[in-house]
Amino acid sequence: MREKLTHAAFPQKGTNMKLRKFYILNADIYKVSLYTQEWSEADQALIEQFGEPEIDLGGSFTGPPAFTLPSNLVRIMSESPFTQSFDFNDYADAEDRAGIWNTEIIVRIKSAVTTLRANTDDFSGEAVETI
Repeated sequence: MREKLTHAAFPQKGTNMKLRKFYILNADIYKVSLYTQEWSEADQALIEQFGEPEIDLGGSFTGPPAFTLPSNLVRIMSESPFTQSFDFNDYADAEDRAGIWNTEIIVRIKSAVTTLRANTDDFSGEAVETI
């Protein structure tokens, strides 16, 4: 029987990645940038084995205010940073929209990382048979 490879099969030292957040207000434009950084070797090995997870930076966002952005699928490691701007001249609630977008994208990133780390490999390994 082969050993299942899981996130737990890798050394636990440094299994966390960093999520760095920047908030900028300039000329009535609320800008949020999220960076996924310092990925652990264990996470990188899982990405190599199972593929890099994607999240949608668009879609429906619940508020108030509720709003929708065009779908924009991105890979969570190689396409970081993720940036979204809301102009007060276009939306009187631009600051609220920036906060809602920020909160929801962080939830999506955390969900994608949790799903990645839950992957198991039931195929790889070595089997020796004596005949």
